[in-house]
Amino acid sequence: MSGIIERGLPNAVVYDLTKPNQVTVTLPSRSTWSSGLHWHETHTEYLKVIKGSIKVRLGDTEQVVTASKTNQPEIKVERYAWHEWQRAQLEGEEVVVIERTDPEDGDKALFFWNLNGIILNAGRIISTNVPGFSFFPATIKDLIIDFWITFNLFIVFYSLDNFPVILSTTRFWNGKGSRAKAGLSADWFVSHLLLSLASWAGRIFGLRAVRPEYTPAQHYQRWKSHHYLEKSK
Repeated sequence: MSGIIERGLPNAVVYDLTKPNQVTVTLPSRSTWSSGLHWHETHTEYLKVIKGSIKVRLGDTEQVVTASKTNQPEIKVERYAWHEWQRAQLEGEEVVVIERTDPEDGDKALFFWNLNGIILNAGRIISTNVPGFSFFPATIKDLIIDFWITFNLFIVFYSLDNFPVILSTTRFWNGKGSRAKAGLSADWFVSHLLLSLASWAGRIFGLRAVRPEYTPAQHYQRWKSHHYLEKSK
């Protein structure tokens, strides 16, 4: 299992997982890749801009953060803070960002290995396991593959502390106090509900967040040992 994962345009990205407790994300020119709007509940995240400029949404604010030869700014993302980042401009020099978390428990690398394993192998898995798939219309094929990817990613998200914002009610509720809290509570509830249902269904079908076919052996064994230790407590 390689420590370098690469995906092509339009959402081109290179993940470098070769260094412990950090992931280096490189976005070439014209990449439309985005982290997606999400939050973490057990990890504080840090985004260090090594090269280029990124557009970062953090809570209700949006900013452009640029690295220079003398300054490589690092953004702290607190637990439960909604955040998303991508290239600041579609074209231009490549962007390089180092992502790390506190605690440094290796979950970020597990997340990217399994996320990309699902995305890159979905077509092959579906075409192999769905009878008559080759005869389906292209639109139906795409729907089945998209559903399979989303279902499996929800399993990964739930176990590895990456909660996507699904409702995004704060875009409609700009007030303060109880209305804003209600919006955040609705988003929390819907995301947790959908991800937990996916995780439950995944267990029925033998699907796990961390899979040996996508994860280097030593990291898989470490996760497996920790996972079963936590379950036995």
